[in-house]
Amino acid sequence: MSASWMARGMLAAALGFAIHTASAEPGIGRNTIRIGQSAGVTGPVAGSVKEQIAGAHVYLSTVNAAGGIHGRKIELVTYDDGFDAKRTPDNVRKLIQEDKVFALFMVRGTPQNESILPIISAEKVPLVAPLTGAITLHRPVNRYVFNVRAKYQDEVARAINHLATSGMTRIAIFYANDGFGQDVYEGFTTALQARGVQPAGAASYARPMGDIGQGVATLNKANPQAVLVIGSGNEAARVIREMKRAGSQAQFVTLSNNAADSFIKDLGEDGRGLIITQVVPGTNSSQMTLASEYRSLARQQSVEPTNAGMEGFMSAKVLVEGLRRAGPDPTREKLVAALENLRDYDLGGILISYSATRHTGSSFVEMSIVSSTGKLIR
Repeated sequence: MSASWMARGMLAAALGFAIHTASAEPGIGRNTIRIGQSAGVTGPVAGSVKEQIAGAHVYLSTVNAAGGIHGRKIELVTYDDGFDAKRTPDNVRKLIQEDKVFALFMVRGTPQNESILPIISAEKVPLVAPLTGAITLHRPVNRYVFNVRAKYQDEVARAINHLATSGMTRIAIFYANDGFGQDVYEGFTTALQARGVQPAGAASYARPMGDIGQGVATLNKANPQAVLVIGSGNEAARVIREMKRAGSQAQFVTLSNNAADSFIKDLGEDGRGLIITQVVPGTNSSQMTLASEYRSLARQQSVEPTNAGMEGFMSAKVLVEGLRRAGPDPTREKLVAALENLRDYDLGGILISYSATRHTGSSFVEMSIVSSTGKLIR
């Protein structure tokens, strides 16, 4: 072969590589896959968000150390929205348009996720494991949204069943008056109606939270046996404290969005006996290999395992499996197809399944309680 033919062949190969690189899917580099996130790293949910991100990094770091996905390491680009839904769309636009992320991951909060649904649908960017159980992320099915955790309404139904089987019929609710709170309130009334029981009382508050004295007085006057407290960690803690200070002897219950060590620590003595619904196994579970895997890898990386961290770890496992199944030349559409064909994928005791008509990965819900020593036990 002549030198000129060799030179032309090398040039053609170089041009071909350049064309391939120029047309590569956003976020896919030769050695990296860039994933984007907007979450309240500061603000009222900062403690649990940091635990969730730390849990995700435990698994992503393990995967990267083993060579990544088809030779590419995963980069997680996180922007802080302060848990302010008005900031989330700008963060997501920047992630998509400037950072060229391949997919979005673990965006935290109901109004935050609702605010970006038009963006991800228009841009056709998959969102994996939104950190909310809002029904609006499940129904109707959005082609680009893949929920890992169970719905809030599933959690509420499980909580009502637990309270009812304990002999409680006077059950009230104190909730944030936004998309998150309204979603939970709907599930609350539906679960009670299924048992032929009326709510013992209801009070709500606007965000940002102001004076809740009237709501506290209203619910305490109703003398409920149990109260579901629906809000962010700071909000739920304040409701519980003020109701107890006003003399409430009710059993308090909150949802998995508050299943964080930081929340329990913040509540202190007021948290003793609090019931928290869970959508992930306990970190000390001896029955699920998911828990033992998380504990082992976290401690190898000098990270303290937490319940909120477990959700991040579990979510990262689903993201990684989707990326792996999308193949060595992934596109966003290949990732969507890969996830929609995920059937009974065993995370280590929890099965994840999707289809074109179902983007709810898990229905796992169980109950936990804060012990007299401030420990969360199942």
